[in-house]
Formats: sequence, C-alpha cells, structure tokens
Amino acid sequence: MDTSMAQGDVIKVVSFNLRRDFGPQRKNRWDTRKELAARTISDSNAAIIGVQEFLPKMRQDLKALLEGYSIFGKGRLKGKNPNNDEHSDIIIKNDDVEISSCNTFWLSNHPDKPSRSHLSFYPRICTVAQVKLKKSGRRIRVFNTHFDHISPLARNFGAKMILEKIHQINQYDPLPTIVMGDFNASPNSRAVRIMRENLPGYQDVRLQDIYGFVDQVIGNTYHGFKGKVKQKFKPIDYIFVSEEFEVVTASVDTTNYDGAYPSDHYPISAVLRLKPEQ
Repeated sequence: MDTSMAQGDVIKVVSFNLRRDFGPQRKNRWDTRKELAARTISDSNAAIIGVQEFLPKMRQDLKALLEGYSIFGKGRLKGKNPNNDEHSDIIIKNDDVEISSCNTFWLSNHPDKPSRSHLSFYPRICTVAQVKLKKSGRRIRVFNTHFDHISPLARNFGAKMILEKIHQINQYDPLPTIVMGDFNASPNSRAVRIMRENLPGYQDVRLQDIYGFVDQVIGNTYHGFKGKVKQKFKPIDYIFVSEEFEVVTASVDTTNYDGAYPSDHYPISAVLRLKPEQ
C-alpha cells in the first residue's frame, strides 16, 4: 500500500522550516531555492505540511508553484509589516484533506493580538486548524509553531500554552491531534519534555514523539545548507501525535538536488494511521 498520501485513515504529515532570507545573504537565497522547496513538498506527497520562517513573498511563490495545494495561517505581525511578517502556516493537499477552520494565536499572555512573552526575541505564534480527511470523513486537529531561538523560558511557555490550548478545546470538541514545528530545542530540553511527557499533567493530552518510531540515526535537523548529519548533534524540529494515531513510519528527509538543499533544515515526516473510533 502506498502510505505516502491520505488513504482512508492513513495520512502523511511533514514539518519543514523553509529558511527566510536574512540581510545581505548572497548564497542560498529563497529565489534560488523556491523551486526546490516546492519540489520537496510535492515529492513528499504529504497531505499536511507545517512550514516555518514563511514570509509573504515565499507564500506567494509557493502558491504559484504548488498546484493543488492551499495555504492557511496569519503572520505574527498581523500584516503590520507585510514584507517581514513571518508565518507558521499549514499547507494542505486539496485532493486529500480540507480545512474547516483555522486560527493563529500568539504564544504570550495576550494570545489574540501580536505580542511577545518571557524574553522572546520575536513574537511567536501557533497556527491551529481543524482538518477533515476526505476519504474517511474523520476530523483531526493540527498545530504548527516555531519557538523562540533565544529564550528557554519563552520555549517552555509556548509548549505549556499549546498543551493548555489542546486541553481547553478537548473539553468541547476532542479530536486526534498533531503538533509540529521548529522548537529550537534539543530532545532533552524542558520545552520538548513538556510536550513529550505532558509535564502540566492534563489527563486528556498524551502526545507521542515520532522520533521514537524513526528507523534511521537521528542527528541534527538543522544543517546550515551543509547537508551533514552528525549523531552528536540533536534535532530541533518535531512532530508529536496523540494516542489516536499509530505511527506507521517516520523519517528525516536529507535529499539534495545536485548538491543544493531547499532549506537549512531537513524536513521531517510521519505516516500516520488513525485508529478505529471507540
């Protein structure tokens, strides 16, 4: 069976930091990588892709390059600086899934408006969408985020806030849940342990780390366009799934195109099977 696309209750998801341009960057600019990024997404045949470091120009480019896909989410500045309004969007393959609702909230004490929290260098956001699998009609919920690169306190706060949000929504509409993104943190960090071990202790929130199901050696997922994997370095990109999912396969995609990489992060993926409803 081809499990690389949604078939009934089997679905493939990807988390992919696309790397925005910073300053007077000469090599590996987005304009030289956009076709590779689009190819990576389409070749993955994933039904749901969470992307990070996604600027409006990049969004426009992928809309043009990715036929048959839709993009959902808002920028962390809410359009106040359109050229620099970074998104953590959710991209879907239209043949496989559809989104019935989508919301972007800020990882701060003021989640409904652009804001920062706990020494976060930038405003940090999370996009959450309710997704319907077209072949089975079942619904799932997907969170995509990008934690702060400077402050451990901000990362810890973000992880707790996402778990709290899952718990709150579960009180009136519990659904199988996926959380993905660039956590800027190692597997043993408190932020990742908060997610993996449910440190706040919500009885209705139990998430599995897909790295427990990866057959390959897991090293760094950030590679700085050098394409190296070193076991002594740790991943910073993650996908967590609730217990309603069976993780069929999981992997880190180190593909390059004639030595060129679509990003300075490797995309990570999981093929998931929804367990029968109780």
